[in-house]
Amino acid sequence: MSNRKLVADFFEEFFNQHDFSAIDRYMSPHYIQHDWDVPTGRDGFREHFKHVFAMFPNFRVNVKHIVSDGDMLVLHGYGVTDPGKIEVLVADVYRVEDSMLAEHWGVIQPLPPEQFGNPCLM
Repeated sequence: MSNRKLVADFFEEFFNQHDFSAIDRYMSPHYIQHDWDVPTGRDGFREHFKHVFAMFPNFRVNVKHIVSDGDMLVLHGYGVTDPGKIEVLVADVYRVEDSMLAEHWGVIQPLPPEQFGNPCLM
């Protein structure tokens, strides 16, 4: 599987289908998280998103671009908490090792309410 497909499949299965078993299939047992609000490791990631998905049961990430350079990938997309309501733009950087997500850095840009649902973003 290509690194690009690895990231795309993980986002579809985990963030869009809320399939928690994707964590063990796609993330390294030694997964390093560099986001300030998400604990490092598979268990920290799992616990964080249990709360996110409980608060936003319709949450999904619509992937717009994936750029790959060796073992590094950048994903750009937008987060949707309710159908048709875009609330954040996201940029995620992943390092892949042994065909698994090994490390992550992320940037989230909240949108002002007047830009929610902006058709230019879709």
